Amino acid sequence: YSFCTLLCVFKHPTFFLLRKNLTSRKMTRKRRNHGRSKHSRGRTTPTHCANCGRLTPKDKAVKRFVVRNMLDAASARDVAENSTVYDKGFALPKLYMKTRMCIACAIHQRVVRARAVIYRKSRQLPKRFGKK
Repeated sequence: YSFCTLLCVFKHPTFFLLRKNLTSRKMTRKRRNHGRSKHSRGRTTPTHCANCGRLTPKDKAVKRFVVRNMLDAASARDVAENSTVYDKGFALPKLYMKTRMCIACAIHQRVVRARAVIYRKSRQLPKRFGKK
């Protein structure tokens, strides 16, 4: 359009109604929190993905607390048999790690899965697996 045409359109009284309708439209969104948990914060510090190294915002990353034995079962048995401390009931130390992964790696490793729309909208906490 030429400048004169645009100027005439902007001065037209119905342009303001048209502009109001254009600006009142909302963008569609997939999740209520836009996939993040920063509520009133403007920016959160980025963290590196434990798997691929990608920088991901700390509140968007998938966080898991991993507790592992330092040794596998066969090695732990050998240490317990040949040790003077660990054969008397002392527990072997464990490895405690907090891992943060980007969404792509968490989906690829099946830590989290894609959910259907009806389950994505539900606000109930998922079932906890663990202590028996």
